[in-house]
Amino acid sequence: MHFRPIHLAPAGVLLIAAVSLPLGVTAASAQAFNQFIGFGDSTLDSGWYYTHPHDTNPTLQALYNASRVVGGGIPTTVGGPMNSQVLASAFGLTAIPVGEPGGTNYAAGGASNVTYMNYNTLAPNTVSQMATYLAGNGGVANPNALYMVSSGGNDINQAICFGGVCPANATQLAQASAADLAAAIAQVHAAGGRYFVVAINYGAAPGGTGASATAQTFKTYNQALYADLAAAGVNFVPVSGKVIADAVGSDPGQFGLTNLQPGSTVTHQGGACVNPAPGNGSGGTIATAWSPFCTTLVAPNAQQTFLFADNEHYSAAGQKIEADYAYSLLVAPSEISFLAEAPVVTRAVQVQSILNQIPVSQRQRAVGSYNAWVSGGVASLSLANSDPGFPSDPGQPAMVTLGVDYLAAPDWLVGLAVSGGTTTQSFSLGGSFTQNEVALSAYAAWVGGPLWLDMIATYGGLRDDVNRIVPIGIARISNTGSTNGSNASFAAEFGYDFATVLPLTTPTALAVTHGPVVGIVLQRISVDGFAESDLFANDGSNGFTALSYGSQRRNSAVSELGYQAGTTIGLWHPFAKLVWNHEFASTDRLVTASVPEIAFAPPFSLPAVTFGKDWATATLGTTATLGTGVTAYASFSGELGQSNVVTYGGQLGLSVALDAPTRSAAMH
Repeated sequence: MHFRPIHLAPAGVLLIAAVSLPLGVTAASAQAFNQFIGFGDSTLDSGWYYTHPHDTNPTLQALYNASRVVGGGIPTTVGGPMNSQVLASAFGLTAIPVGEPGGTNYAAGGASNVTYMNYNTLAPNTVSQMATYLAGNGGVANPNALYMVSSGGNDINQAICFGGVCPANATQLAQASAADLAAAIAQVHAAGGRYFVVAINYGAAPGGTGASATAQTFKTYNQALYADLAAAGVNFVPVSGKVIADAVGSDPGQFGLTNLQPGSTVTHQGGACVNPAPGNGSGGTIATAWSPFCTTLVAPNAQQTFLFADNEHYSAAGQKIEADYAYSLLVAPSEISFLAEAPVVTRAVQVQSILNQIPVSQRQRAVGSYNAWVSGGVASLSLANSDPGFPSDPGQPAMVTLGVDYLAAPDWLVGLAVSGGTTTQSFSLGGSFTQNEVALSAYAAWVGGPLWLDMIATYGGLRDDVNRIVPIGIARISNTGSTNGSNASFAAEFGYDFATVLPLTTPTALAVTHGPVVGIVLQRISVDGFAESDLFANDGSNGFTALSYGSQRRNSAVSELGYQAGTTIGLWHPFAKLVWNHEFASTDRLVTASVPEIAFAPPFSLPAVTFGKDWATATLGTTATLGTGVTAYASFSGELGQSNVVTYGGQLGLSVALDAPTRSAAMH
């Protein structure tokens, strides 16, 4: 009787294939931000005036210097960070103002997009900030930097419109201003910049209907800016101050804000600062106080309970809300990319079940006989995003497989199997997604003396239910959605068995079957596009943190090359296997998302998670003969040497020959 040890394609072969990324039309690369670069006005300024004269008026300069002593000096409540600093720190970066050592934030309070004759400011305009950046870097933009742009408010509120009065040609002026800024951003993009966050202002009444002349001009500017950027081919993440303000106004208590009434329209009035204001002597009021000069708050903890610091800029709480919102948009595609990684995990359990079963079915079989079997597997999979600041996704995939096979000829086995699996993968930022799969497999195995070949073709349907938690300030917002998908795979293994007898004297000689094994696992995973809805969607909208996602495609081609060995000790058949795996498919793919709350914003695309292309997988296990025609097996598999991936799992199985008495007689 030919003895063939169980040759396992361990869970790691498919499990770790899950973290390889598909071929795509548009190449992506690992998304690791190594620098934050800011351009704009006081909505981003983290202290430009620390190293630049802020005013020729000595009284104002003295006020500014005094505010710096107590932790002020930037456009927010005293001691609080700006949204640029909060967002940069989320990725382990800094937003130090240009002029200080390590400074990369060019934003300066008072900046407009371009210079206007009727608007006086010492701040360099935003277009010139970008020109200065490129000139200082030899005309090359850092391709791994996170660029944040927030500008245009001074153009509309000060240079084009003033005091709520807009000229007859305000629309044309707003469009020209947007075109100037878009062209400058496009230059940075052409120089190598890839990751942009572009904020739009909310206008004179952020939570209003936009009926005023200034608000209408802002609307024109915002739409023109995004349209011009899209036409220039700039891929950017859109951030809308109005979307944020409307959400905060609908339920301020959730964000810890006590000076707003639920459902109220958020305006710029009611700031947290009381301090001497420009042109107001020593008796500044809440309405006219300017946060860079802020030394006193109107109430204890006002920096956390008021949305605005003054009549224009956000408080520390508002700055964090704004930064957290931008952060949520940047990391969401990475989180959702795990939906196309998890199917490989659950498929691994199913494919390995068949590969475990094939040698059991081949032993002591008579031609024309059937075998029924069942197996179950559970794994632990932790995928740590290699990029600082991006979320990870641990989970525990499991699957049960039922199968039946038929020995069609002495050297050919054919079979069918059906599997059901589930996994709940947790987002490290909060929430999770549950993925269920039902799959059908057809398999065939051939043995020709010491040579053997196994082949498995599988197709499965996927169902994903997502609950992505988004931290915004102190709030935790649930974003839910569902989608479907599929996974088509083909696995093949080929090997050669050597027979060696070890000259043991106690208790007897030991026969060992061993030899090389090579294989390939091909997968094509598709995930349909879907839309999320968050808890703010009580007005028929999706909600301000909810996103819509395009479809995903993940291709994988993982090879295995290694060695295996097995033996028989009484009723036991222990085995071991060690292989090297390599991913041949491209590891670059993009996930596309859009913000439904900004109808005129184009979709944006960011890279999916990426992992290494080489690793090792080890498997240990055994089968046991429980009775005539009844065999059980157990195995344990783990992946070795893959950075940012920890995975291991076990399987149990039971096989029953449906014609065991006939087989027994045939063997005798």
